[in-house]
Order: sequence, then C-alpha cells, then structure tokens
Amino acid sequence: MNQKLKFWTGIGTYTLVSVGMPLALSEAGVAEEMLEISNETPAVLVGQNNACVAIAVEGGGEGGAEVEGEEGGEGGEGGEGGEGGEGGEGGESAEPSFTTRVFLPPMQRFRDPQIVANFADQLVIPNYEVLTEASGELEADIAAFVSNPTTATLEMARETWLEARAPWEQSEAFAFGPAAFLGLDAELDDWPLNEVDVIAVLESGDALTPDYVDGLQTSQKGFHAIGFLLFGTDNDKMLSDFTERELEYLAAIAPVFDQTANDLLLSWTEGIDGNPAFRDEFINAGEGSNIYPTLQSAGEEIVQGIIGILDELGNVKIGEAVAAQNPFLLESRFSQSSLQDFSNNLLSAQNAYLGEFSASGSGAESLSDFVAAIDPALDAEIQERMQVALTNIEAIPGPIENTLCNTDAQPQISAAQDSVLELFDIFEQRVLPLVQQ
Repeated sequence: MNQKLKFWTGIGTYTLVSVGMPLALSEAGVAEEMLEISNETPAVLVGQNNACVAIAVEGGGEGGAEVEGEEGGEGGEGGEGGEGGEGGEGGESAEPSFTTRVFLPPMQRFRDPQIVANFADQLVIPNYEVLTEASGELEADIAAFVSNPTTATLEMARETWLEARAPWEQSEAFAFGPAAFLGLDAELDDWPLNEVDVIAVLESGDALTPDYVDGLQTSQKGFHAIGFLLFGTDNDKMLSDFTERELEYLAAIAPVFDQTANDLLLSWTEGIDGNPAFRDEFINAGEGSNIYPTLQSAGEEIVQGIIGILDELGNVKIGEAVAAQNPFLLESRFSQSSLQDFSNNLLSAQNAYLGEFSASGSGAESLSDFVAAIDPALDAEIQERMQVALTNIEAIPGPIENTLCNTDAQPQISAAQDSVLELFDIFEQRVLPLVQQ
C-alpha cells in the first residue's frame, strides 16, 4: 500500500521525501503538496532539524495555522447532529480503519435522554465554569503584573496561565457546538502560533486597547499569544526582557480572553449573538431541537468528540512533532508545558466517557453505562486503557520540548502515542457503531 506524505512550505520549510527520490520543491507560499511514497522505500527528513530545534512551518493568520487538518482551535469541531468531534483530521493513520457493524435490538440502542442531559449539566457547564473562574484570575494577575512588573507578579501571571490551561484542555472532547460554529475555540486557542503575527502587532504602532485586540485575527490573541508574551519562545524570558509595548499588549489581551471564555459558558447556559442556549438544543435532541433531530445524533456527537481529541492528541499533537522532530509543533512550547496539555486532553476523553468533570464520582448515567449495558468487557477495557494511557503520558521525561529528540525518551513517547491511538481505534471501530443505530 502507498502512503501519502505531505510537506509544507513557508517559514522554515521541512520536507518528507524518500531516499533516492528527486526532490521537487513547490514555490514559496504553496501550502502543501502530495508525494506518493512506497512503504518499501524508507522516508527521511531532508534539510531540517538535525539539531532538533523549533522550526516554524506554514502558519498563522485568521482561523489558525495551516498544519494539516487544523483550521483554528482543536478537536471536536465537525458539524452538528452527530458529525462533530472531527477536529485534528490531519493525523491520518497509515492503515485504513474498518468500523465493525453491530446490530442491536431496539431496547439496547442509544435512547436515554439522561445521558445527554448529564453530559451537559455534569460535565460541559461545570468545566466551562472552572475555565471562566481561571480566565478571570488570569486577567487580574496580568493586570497586577502590568501595573507592577516584578519577578513575583510575573511568576503569578505565568502560574495562573498554566492553571487556566487545565480546564480548557480538559474541554477539548466537547469542542463542538458554539466552540466551533461561533469560532470561540479558535479565539481562545488558535494553534500552532506563529510568533511573527504577535510581533507584527507589537511593531504596528497601533493603540493597544481591548477593542483593538478583539478585532485582531485569532493568531494574535488567545492562550498562545498570551503565552508567547509571558514566557518567551523557550520559557526563558527574563523580567528585564519585557518592553512597555509588550505590557500594553498584555493589558489589552487579557480582558478579551476572559470575555471569550465567558461567552463560551454563556453560549451553553443562556445563548449569545441571538442564538438559543446550546444546552437546550443539546438536551432536547429528538424532542424539538433544531440541531439534533434524534437522541442518537446527540449520542453520536459525544462519541465523535472523544474520537476527535484522541485522534488529534495521538496523530497531531504528539505524532506530527515526533515525525518532524520539531519542537515547534508542540502545542505549549512557549511555556514548555505540552505534557500537561497531553494529560488534560486524555482526561477530557475520560471525562466525556464517564459524563462528569474530573472524575468527580457523581455516578450520573453516562456513555460508559450505555457501553457497559451492551458489552461490560468493552467498558472495562476502555477504562483500563485510559488509565494506561495517562500513566504512559506521565512517564514521558519532561519537558517534552527538551526531550522530544532524546533517544532515551523515545520508548516512553512511543508508548504514550500508541496507547492513545489504541483508544482512538476502540472508540472509532467499536463504540461509535453502538450509537449509530
């Protein structure tokens, strides 16, 4: 079977080619081109990254960097009505996936509205409430740093940024609904960030106000723009490195970020921009919802969200950085906290499966209960494999921004990626068919 390997051109071009194959580079600015390479011909990285340093790839601009499959923000960004959760499609498996056909009797099919209601009330809304609390604290701590730039206030702002990342990354399994169709995911977390976009704002001479920042493209605001300003390119920014212009940018960007986080919560609980509360649309699936015509379509949305974040984590966030041996492709490279993002993404999938925020033990009905009623062994396998995957990620020597190309760390990185992709296959091939009836 032939593999299709892709290369990007732009800032810091990197290319995958096969040994002995002539290299035909595309013109500058072309986003990507396909090369057909036989499995029998070994692929090597050409002309880049022998030192394993961060090399920028084509990216930035409205809607996100053009890393394959990324369109601003992250997983779970497909259409509604059971088609969500397809973000991170760039990480394609080398082998085609085959979905097992399952035929369930009517009494076993996904028809429990309580699972859908619990998903919204026990997971999504509590998660976003924690996010908005953290975003408000981040705004306050950035304001404190800007007004009094000291080592202590800088460290507090950085720590609060890291704390805010946790609930956000744990929400990635349900980045459907308003996060996708209102663009709130991209507003908060456009990635990868090309720092050139942020530098352009600093060099623009424009007055930096919240209204001005609100009108910028997504690559110039959100988590990663703030992270770049706070941490520098390699988590090595000194207090003396901050300019007045950077402080002005931070002061303007923080309230915009906080408002966006609050808009995301409100989009579920009350509705924004003339849209009804998305919670109502979701929990009323099959009972008058304009988005989910059947209860089964809402159940499929939950599963697709889990599939989306597992695909993105295994194939994109870990996979692309490993394949390119390029720390630039690690999500939180500025703060060197990508490993924490990986763990929180896995927790996001686990929370979505258990239907509760951070394994609170609420005992509410969930997707796990649905699967267990049909196949107890499958439910037990999923829960065990999730714990294994979390353990494997935690075993990666950190920060991965420094150990990505370390030969000694490769077994742990590979084990973590493999365990995530095994879960991805299980949900795609064995769980998804259960709700598609």
